[in-house]
Amino acid sequence: MSESKPVFIADSCIGGLSVVNALWRSGRSDDAIFLADYAVNPLGVKSDAAIATVVNDWLGLAEQHTNALVIACNTLSIRYHQLLRASAPPSRLQQVVSMVDCFSAMVKAEADRLANRKVLIIGTAFTASQAVYPEILSTAIPGVRVDSMAATALERAIARFEPWESVGSSALSDDLRRAIKNSDVVVLACTCFPLVRARLEFLFPQVLFLDPAETCADLLNKSTPNQGRTLQLKVTGNTVAPARVTEFAKSYLGDACRVS
Repeated sequence: MSESKPVFIADSCIGGLSVVNALWRSGRSDDAIFLADYAVNPLGVKSDAAIATVVNDWLGLAEQHTNALVIACNTLSIRYHQLLRASAPPSRLQQVVSMVDCFSAMVKAEADRLANRKVLIIGTAFTASQAVYPEILSTAIPGVRVDSMAATALERAIARFEPWESVGSSALSDDLRRAIKNSDVVVLACTCFPLVRARLEFLFPQVLFLDPAETCADLLNKSTPNQGRTLQLKVTGNTVAPARVTEFAKSYLGDACRVS
């Protein structure tokens, strides 16, 4: 097993806390450093050059603290893999796990439940516009019928701690409700959505919701178990107050986590 070091998890908002939660629920007890990089949000509207800069920034920050980075943003994960096709960003990290890696692992693990099903992938506008996830599903799963839908308004509301079910809110639009209701399986291709997964399951009890981040623990190198779990939080930008993120992290992750 590798030397025990914290896992560096980076996202452009609080969504990456769902990845932290998935890691710890899997039985891993790694300490974690979580970057909620609101200063670069939204990523999907940025140029390729700007997104490449964010990739390099996150790699550099992770290198300062650990040997493993989890790119918990689906937008950046997709762009990271597209950049890798051209040339691998230089990094001294032993391991980089992206949400594309997690998505691929989820498809393999859930093959039986995905076969011959109507699958809806929901994410930000950028994620929904890319062919990466549908191609992974269609290539690996027989008979699957795949559609993608942007749920950017829902992501924005969750990321900013705004109500998303209130009367008049457009975050969960009629079109999105209809698309989810008419699907067998919904893949939560934005890390914000697992934060409200329990509520989505209540609203759509007939639908199977899948979170790609649940495979993350299996993709990371094994590490020496720690006695406790400490989460170091780093919040950039002025979209949300760091204290609000800390408060939410403590509530969401539970008393077993020490948040600093």
